[in-house]
Amino acid sequence: MKKIEKFIYGFEKRGLYPDFHTITDNVNEPEVTVDGKKYLMFCSNNYLAMSQNEAVKKAGIAAIEKYGVGPGGSRVISGNIDIIEKLEAELADLTGTEDCLTFPTGYMANVGVIRAMMDALVYNYPHKSEDSVIFSDEYNHGSIVDGCKLSKATKVIFNHDDLTDLEQKLKENRLPNKLIITEGVFSLDGEIIKILDYIELAKKYKAKLMVDDAHGIGVLGEHGGGVADLFDCGDQIDIVMGCMDKAFGGTGGYLCGNKVLIKYLRIACRSSILSSAIPAMMAGAMVESAKQIRQGQELRKTLFDNARYLKNTLSGLGFKMLGRDEIPSLALYVGKEDKGIKFAKILWEEKVFCPIIRWPAVPAGQTRFRIIVMTNHTKAHLDRFAEACKKAGKTLGMIQ
Repeated sequence: MKKIEKFIYGFEKRGLYPDFHTITDNVNEPEVTVDGKKYLMFCSNNYLAMSQNEAVKKAGIAAIEKYGVGPGGSRVISGNIDIIEKLEAELADLTGTEDCLTFPTGYMANVGVIRAMMDALVYNYPHKSEDSVIFSDEYNHGSIVDGCKLSKATKVIFNHDDLTDLEQKLKENRLPNKLIITEGVFSLDGEIIKILDYIELAKKYKAKLMVDDAHGIGVLGEHGGGVADLFDCGDQIDIVMGCMDKAFGGTGGYLCGNKVLIKYLRIACRSSILSSAIPAMMAGAMVESAKQIRQGQELRKTLFDNARYLKNTLSGLGFKMLGRDEIPSLALYVGKEDKGIKFAKILWEEKVFCPIIRWPAVPAGQTRFRIIVMTNHTKAHLDRFAEACKKAGKTLGMIQ
């Protein structure tokens, strides 16, 4: 415990320990209440405002009335609940895949699936763990990193979104059971991956492909099915992972793929078989959210209009905005940790809720803001945020 106390003390002394603010009203809304004061919210992943959507809330309430609050246990032991199966069918259809398995969190989906795919369940069939190798993007989410660590497979890290480096490493490694893992949208870098190129590489080197599409689902594609919908390739990705705590406005994770794979994962994913299912009340709300997303073309248009306007405004002020692509998660680069912390403090003083993203979420010395734009942000909200950033940037000498 003394080592822990010393670590925490050092973190606090250097001003690196994050602030944990308690919201008391208007959760996930553009204006939230913290300790009786109103703040502009620019760090909620509630892209499409589904968290407060009336139809979604009513569906959740109806599910509580019918099914109660909790799922009662693991699905292997306590049985399936029909509303969860209905949600899985909706998610599979939305992503253009055959079947789906849900989890209480996205983290549980990622830490469970990698081990299940690389460390075979029964008698090392079809491959031994020592015959398995994972190729993971260096910027992949921490839940993917943890999932890789749980597996006994060989781990190979390739340079971020570098297909040349990935191919070279695929050539060098001759192990038969290969899995490539990347994210569909890198929200801290403003990028949508060129998924079709990854599909081609996976086919060429007989590797399986897994895509974590947490920030793409609901936001990208004609029907909101994420990168699989945007590029019409869901049936060519072996594992589509995502979560419902962002554009869906709820919580929970999922894995989509072909029917045989999902049937295997139902008995091989320890994070599923050793845990309770997603609550039925959440499943009911998320079924309705999926329907709203499928019909949400105008919502997505508004969302991207807001993102484009704010990104152009911040760029025009002189800030360094990361990313080659247009997504509603904007990455404003700051750099050193102390500068990022001071920037965030000024925003807070200006009644803006948007904490700095720092190590270990990003490399040391490369702090940035992940500015999440929502469909119900008004132009006035966006302008107020830009003005607060302008004040912070001038104070810290980042802009003229």
